[in-house]
Amino acid sequence: MLKRTKIFSVVTMIFYLSLITWGAFAGIRDYQGILPSGNRVSDVSINLFFALQPKGVDENIIAAVIMMALAPVLGSGLFIYLKNNNMFSAVQQRIGYKSFLKKGVVTTFFGAMSVSLITNLYQIGLINWFYYPFVFKTIPRKLAQGYRPGYFSPNELFDLILYIILAAIGWGVFAVLVFSVGLFVRKNALYLILGPVLGLALVLLAVLGNMNSLIWRTFAFSWFFYTLTAPGQYTFAGQLPPINSLVAFFIAAIIYLVIAASLIKIWYKRKQG
Repeated sequence: MLKRTKIFSVVTMIFYLSLITWGAFAGIRDYQGILPSGNRVSDVSINLFFALQPKGVDENIIAAVIMMALAPVLGSGLFIYLKNNNMFSAVQQRIGYKSFLKKGVVTTFFGAMSVSLITNLYQIGLINWFYYPFVFKTIPRKLAQGYRPGYFSPNELFDLILYIILAAIGWGVFAVLVFSVGLFVRKNALYLILGPVLGLALVLLAVLGNMNSLIWRTFAFSWFFYTLTAPGQYTFAGQLPPINSLVAFFIAAIIYLVIAASLIKIWYKRKQG
């Protein structure tokens, strides 16, 4: 099963990057009509990059769902496999439950961060090489909100770097939540799809509420899945975020981590008891 898990991760990663490549070239095709002419320098590349992100006009939904599965499994697959098999008792005796959980959380977090960083840097490379070199400007905030509601800074370079870092952290936090839920899942095969199931459930729980209510929008946006994994990209009911996107990101991260820590503590106490 461990070998199959590794094969699953490799095959899924290859398929995922293929989808990212296809999505990037589809976006490049759509944006060919706005390439700058003559000596005019444009920031069209950064606009295309954000168009490829969740909620962007060229978002690849299939790739997004696959990432929900790949990001948590890449770092935590081995630990969940060990937990669900007889060899776990030997691991537990050698390193203890606390060490097992600590290693699992750290590896899961950085594994998911790596997937996010690879994705975004790969997209940047494709855009830079096959479309137009990245040029960064300082533009009015109102103009920026025309294509990205949660614009963090009028400096496009700083905004891009901050988005990439926050998205990577957000995916790491989500992966830890999936790992904490996975501690209670006894079937390895079910864990492979736990990320998409949990991610889509978190999306639906937010959008099923009354989006015309400011109270609900504020509450839902504070823990919305894409507030954490695609900071600054989403609006609710076509309206700008009810609270600052950066503040909402940290609130969501805290909520997810508190839930994950609670589940891990419950699992640990059960094993100790």
